[in-house]
Amino acid sequence: MGRDVFTDYSFKTAATAKGIEFESRSDGSRRAKTSVTYEAEQHSRNTGKLDPSVDPAVMVIRRSLPRFEETPDGKFRLTVGCPMDIESTCDTTGSMGSNVQTMIEVLPETYGMISKVLPGYDPQLALGIFGDKCDRFVMNRPQFEMTAEKIVNYVTKLVPESYGGDGPEDPQYAIFGAAYLTNTYVNRLGLKGYHFCISDAPFHDDLDPNILERIYGKHVWQELVDNGFGEITRRNLPDFDDMFKALHARAHAFFIGIGEIPSKWTRYYDRAHLIEIESTRYLPQIEAAIIGLTEGTIEPMDVRKWLRDNQVSNYNIDLAMHGLKNIQFAAQRDLEKASGLKIPQKGDLFATKQDLQPIGHLDPTTAGTEAGESTNTWL
Repeated sequence: MGRDVFTDYSFKTAATAKGIEFESRSDGSRRAKTSVTYEAEQHSRNTGKLDPSVDPAVMVIRRSLPRFEETPDGKFRLTVGCPMDIESTCDTTGSMGSNVQTMIEVLPETYGMISKVLPGYDPQLALGIFGDKCDRFVMNRPQFEMTAEKIVNYVTKLVPESYGGDGPEDPQYAIFGAAYLTNTYVNRLGLKGYHFCISDAPFHDDLDPNILERIYGKHVWQELVDNGFGEITRRNLPDFDDMFKALHARAHAFFIGIGEIPSKWTRYYDRAHLIEIESTRYLPQIEAAIIGLTEGTIEPMDVRKWLRDNQVSNYNIDLAMHGLKNIQFAAQRDLEKASGLKIPQKGDLFATKQDLQPIGHLDPTTAGTEAGESTNTWL
């Protein structure tokens, strides 16, 4: 699966290959000169379909897996680090319709800041969007990807319809996918990945099997069986309490409100998982701060300065701190201790790709070292 990682250079190369040009704003941020989703929107109008890279019905279960290379003796070496799944689903209705444009403009900051607070990991990003059931496409959901080329590609395939029809929207179908149609390596380790839902609106109070089939395909029920959720059927859907409970069991899940947080969200996210800001342009910093606190790589006493040093305004820091101050510090480390398992690191050797724990370590700078003799420490 390779060893390439996201860099500023690879982002510029990937954006240029897609014909995306940027110009600098007065505050130093970048702005895409043209719509980054124009071709995808035209394609969807002509075909009535999403591109396969963002269609939730294509390869329905989203997987986050380790990246290996085979060694001459038939073992498998971890090439980057332990995978960490990070999924976001962002509202693109009404006034939120420009969020895909913003997503591409801040993408280097998103990956860069997240990677800094996840040292030793392989961050894998699935940056999706949602709308309303009255839209042609209720949601777009990409695969977890790690390289600039693939992430830029799927972001440009997203189709934000910027409509929505009424006040409440339909993120619950994206929550369903995050809870039940996701399969990640870190969950097998006893850890959790990260899920961010971003919106300025409440949601409809229904989970319709017809819409689930419209989004994920009529084969979604078999996909649920294959992913270990055979109890969920067309006639036996989870209620919202169970669905959100399943999401929180699998991921460190947060709701990020753009503006005042609608009260409906407070039923399913406690105050430590509700964050308020005024603009999606601050998502890279806020998401990284959340991850850093949860991983224990940013100290609570340092988070305000960390945000200020990363160009978040004092007003937005004050808004965000209402939630950030309540996050359980180093919650991921508590899960690690409870699991009793080691977190694999770059260079670890596995007997097969399906194994959970390594059998040794092979540093390419000391390739003659016997497996298992490494003195490198675990994360």
